[in-house]
Amino acid sequence: MPMRVLLIKPPIRSCMVEIGRHMPIGLAYLAAQLRTAGMEVEIFDSLAWTDDNHVVSPENYTDADRAKLDAHPRWRHLVHWGATWERIAGKLRSGSYDVVGVSCMFTPYYEPAYQLARLAREILPEARIVLGGQHPTVAHHHAMTEEAFDALVLGEAEANVAEIFRALHAGESLLSQPGVAFRCGKGMCDCAESSDRIHLQPRAAFLQDLDSLPRPDVTLLDMSSYDATATLITSRGCPFSCSFCTVHATVGKQFRTRSSKNVADEIEHYVREHDIRRFFVEDDNFTFDIDRVHEICRAIRDRDLDVELHLPNGMTVVKLSEQLVSDMAGAGFRSLFLGLETTDMARLRKIRKGFTSLRKVRDGAALFTEKGVDVGASLIVGLLGQSAEELVKDSINLMLAGVRFWTNPFYPIPGSPDFQQCLTDGLITHDTELALYDQFNFAIGSDRLSPAELYWSWVSTQAMAQWPAFMLEGAARRERGPVPLAEGLVRLLAHSTDLFGPDGALEVPAVPVIVDGDRVHVHPDGCYDAMQHIAGKPRPDDLCTFTGDALAAAVSLYTGVAHGSRQLPGKTEGRCVFALSVDDVDPVFERICRTAVTVLRESLDELADEPDSAAVVE
Repeated sequence: MPMRVLLIKPPIRSCMVEIGRHMPIGLAYLAAQLRTAGMEVEIFDSLAWTDDNHVVSPENYTDADRAKLDAHPRWRHLVHWGATWERIAGKLRSGSYDVVGVSCMFTPYYEPAYQLARLAREILPEARIVLGGQHPTVAHHHAMTEEAFDALVLGEAEANVAEIFRALHAGESLLSQPGVAFRCGKGMCDCAESSDRIHLQPRAAFLQDLDSLPRPDVTLLDMSSYDATATLITSRGCPFSCSFCTVHATVGKQFRTRSSKNVADEIEHYVREHDIRRFFVEDDNFTFDIDRVHEICRAIRDRDLDVELHLPNGMTVVKLSEQLVSDMAGAGFRSLFLGLETTDMARLRKIRKGFTSLRKVRDGAALFTEKGVDVGASLIVGLLGQSAEELVKDSINLMLAGVRFWTNPFYPIPGSPDFQQCLTDGLITHDTELALYDQFNFAIGSDRLSPAELYWSWVSTQAMAQWPAFMLEGAARRERGPVPLAEGLVRLLAHSTDLFGPDGALEVPAVPVIVDGDRVHVHPDGCYDAMQHIAGKPRPDDLCTFTGDALAAAVSLYTGVAHGSRQLPGKTEGRCVFALSVDDVDPVFERICRTAVTVLRESLDELADEPDSAAVVE
């Protein structure tokens, strides 16, 4: 009787979850490998069950949950994203699984993965339970503290996952298997005397022949859960060494590729066999080999596949040319972003991204825009060594350059060079709760910014990214005298007629539709609760604090006077309502607002003195 394997992606608990509806490509690759080896495999993607999303009840908080909420500067609630534990338990009971493989790709989300393992151990006491993904790869010492796991699979698992699972099921030693961690004395080693030691087997060499891998097995997935969009990985590894990134820990520095024919074959398979024509290309450095990108684009065009392609992980401006842009647009690329992170050249060199610049990103964005490709740039707010003035200047530079952008808060990612730097500087310790390394928890801050300063800096730059023309209008208006709140809100509404993305997706959860005095009504689909897929469910009255803060930041930067926001109880015709005033303004935000207004004024003065500079620093 063949082995029965369940591969499962856990739900997530966080102050805010920002994930797209992406298919679990890693599990689909492993499923194909295991099925090729003769095993029966099922995939359960908890994150696809967004109808189960809900606000976590305080009586269900864990110690890590409480640590998150205690540390957050503003938000007081957690969202459970994905299948309920009752639904997951039902899946575990539905089959006599021999091996349960749990995926954990992000260390801050480790706790639901551990909880799932304990649930699987309770329901399937005879099954072997394995953890894989980035978290055990970079934090195996922590993952081995969870006794529900029999073993950890480290790094790329396709090379020997079938052999590991088969040995676990048969009760054989794992000492001959690379890339695995397990406890001594649990029947997985042949040590003469058992001990409390952890066996940590060196990882296998990175896979070189990516064309030899079976295609991800999407027959095990309900692709309608992912908006009929397939994920493609056409290469692995990244030769760059950006200080904030963890890619090397999991897939290495060597750039390994699939052939253009192999990629086009996979796309054509999706089109012909599954009627899927929309794709996310999730390479870490898709355009590192420009010649290969040209080949892939030509192969797609030659087959007349009529597909839509997106680059959610972005691309660099290295070797960006009109011909490359033309080929990508012609092949079907419809959206992407250009990684910038900061406009300051000295800081770009510090984070090991000296190959890019604001000028290059501005020029590259213009090329893509000409071809009808939706393009923007990314910034990181609060990089190590960065002051509030500097991070505000980054957003202002992009505003003045006319480049659409969005911002992400800095956080130390386990496995990244910046994480090690934070350890060295004493910003964090080896005992810091791993759940606090959540991007939207703001628990750590940075070496120059407190958690509250980082939060309000990020919210303020989010407002700049969402309403750039509004910000510039406000600066001009302030030259004529004080700006009343009512005027600022009316103008905010006028600048908020097109705040959904090119596919109708919510980009920043703050879309005002009605202004009534000092009160702002937000579009039912343009609020935090809609973004978290919990709009029609029971919720606390202050759940959408982020939305109110974004609105307050926007009108504050317009009027030049810091305002606070308070969410009113209940909803009005399905809309969340926020009251804005100068009362109860967080003093930290007041300082950030004052800084932003000052830096914008100085930047506009510089531009007036040197109009040809266009605020672009090379």
